[in-house]
Amino acid sequence: MSSVPPGDWIVEGKFDGYRLMARIDAGKARLFTRNGHDWTGKLLPLAQAITDLGLDSAWLDGEIVVLNDAGVPDFNRLQNAIDNARTGDIQMFVFDVPFLAGMDLREVPLASRRAALRELFDSREAGIVRLSQSFDVSAGQLLDAACRMGMEGVMAKRADAPYTSGRTESWLKLKCSHRQEFVVVGFTDRSGASEVGGLLLGYHEGTQLRYAGSVGTGWDSATGRELKEKLSTLRVSRPTVTAEDAKPGRWSKRAAGTQRWVKPTMVVEVAFSEWTPDGRIRHPVFRGERTDKPAALIVRETAKPMGAAAPGKKVTQGIGVKVTNPERVIDPSTGLRKVDLVRYYESVAEWMLPHLRGRPVSLVRGPTGITGELFFQKHDDKLSIPHVRNLPAHLWPGHAELLEVATAPALVACAQMNVIEFHTWNSRAKSIDKPDRMVFDLDPGEGTPWQHVQEAAILVRALLEELGLDCWLKTSGGKGLHVVVPLTPRLDYEAVKNFSQAVAQHLAKTIPSRFVAKSGPRNRVGKLFVDYLRNGHGATTATAFSARSRPGLGVSMPIRWEQLRELKSGAQWTIAIAREYLSFQREDPWADYWKKRQTLTAAMRRLAAAAG
Repeated sequence: MSSVPPGDWIVEGKFDGYRLMARIDAGKARLFTRNGHDWTGKLLPLAQAITDLGLDSAWLDGEIVVLNDAGVPDFNRLQNAIDNARTGDIQMFVFDVPFLAGMDLREVPLASRRAALRELFDSREAGIVRLSQSFDVSAGQLLDAACRMGMEGVMAKRADAPYTSGRTESWLKLKCSHRQEFVVVGFTDRSGASEVGGLLLGYHEGTQLRYAGSVGTGWDSATGRELKEKLSTLRVSRPTVTAEDAKPGRWSKRAAGTQRWVKPTMVVEVAFSEWTPDGRIRHPVFRGERTDKPAALIVRETAKPMGAAAPGKKVTQGIGVKVTNPERVIDPSTGLRKVDLVRYYESVAEWMLPHLRGRPVSLVRGPTGITGELFFQKHDDKLSIPHVRNLPAHLWPGHAELLEVATAPALVACAQMNVIEFHTWNSRAKSIDKPDRMVFDLDPGEGTPWQHVQEAAILVRALLEELGLDCWLKTSGGKGLHVVVPLTPRLDYEAVKNFSQAVAQHLAKTIPSRFVAKSGPRNRVGKLFVDYLRNGHGATTATAFSARSRPGLGVSMPIRWEQLRELKSGAQWTIAIAREYLSFQREDPWADYWKKRQTLTAAMRRLAAAAG
């Protein structure tokens, strides 16, 4: 591990902390986590220090840490500082600047962006906001020094790389020891104490959770009590790991018979010496809880050998898959490549999976990109995609088994297999014949101005509210908008489709200058077709966060109704900019969608009365 692939690389120390973005607008700084949570209020001393840099506008990308007595970042100390509001010791090491002084630097090579950072920090005294130093030595030399100092490792970054919000193949992580995140699947009690004795660990492998062993050291009594308190609220009666891993013989003597199973939502970071042949970690040490990473994305990490991936090689790593032909251009209008689409789906998995999980899905595949042949895939059809699950055959008698994309590895594997779009049913597999949502696709005809699309959405919402129904909004990723009505799954598809058709007909009858209830391009010139056909049995709609196989690769984005006025088109977000937008959203605009319980019974009576 003494060299990196050929090329010009910038080598920095790897910080044991949290990734943080600082946005400076009109001279004032706000701080955001990688998941878009606003931490300005949590880190006021740091926000003030960044404001004091005197910049008018900028984005700074870096890592927040707390240094121990030896001057080495200590993740436990950082966690304790955040949890106990002792944030005065938190420092930020800045390693990138995508925007500065009104200039967009994202396409500028990293070496030039770092030159701008050096100019910014060289003229200032060292404080709690610092430049992450690079070193003119080989990665192997710096790694050796970092390991002797007790640091986590080093980062090697391509000097000519453009800015991206996530880590890519242009970043290489070189670790001093094995260290990764795990999902907590259970815990054991400590005899005679109100704290955990051990944490039972797991990771995702396809649709399954695999057991990785347990960790019982690395925390003090206070942390042990806090962990037990948190995990006790997540207790479940059955194991969430695979049946094979849950057998008593697979557990250590200490854990067997005393384990308490939990809902797999907590993520922790653990250092360990190696993996055993039977898939357990050896000599583990707890390093802290991770609140910045979703449990759904935690898989077993594979160390990347130094020098294994030369520049230009047509294979790159994703979540558990190899991406072949990553440089293939799939959208000639923008130059977006296959690897850009894979990265996009990898980065939005935590947002997208709740809309996919549990539903039959149809896939739009484009082996040569959006200008080539596109085809729907509703069944396996001998084109098996890793991690994609076949649903039980009885859900749709007389047809091949339906598909489900339930995990991040499955989502990314689909993109690797040239899937561009994901379309889902309006019902879940557990109640396949009873829809739990109703969709109105506002599809503008030729010559319809965008303002009419916006007004149509407002009118549809107003009618639904008159009928006593709450609804949510998302862009289609194409020309129109989707109005989505969550339902308690009681009625069958025929009843829901008939009601949605009645809504579309009422709109067309009441406002014929704007709406039509008949499909076909000739019927909707200058008007909108309120597409109720999405609500039939087996019909699908592009799911939230799905890309669309159209020039620009627009994305279907859930939004607040208050954002409607600001929208410029149904494809306002694309795979090139959607992840950055999501990174800085503080709240899920559909947070209440998942909690809403409503039926169509009263709405049907009201609509029938209105129709006379």
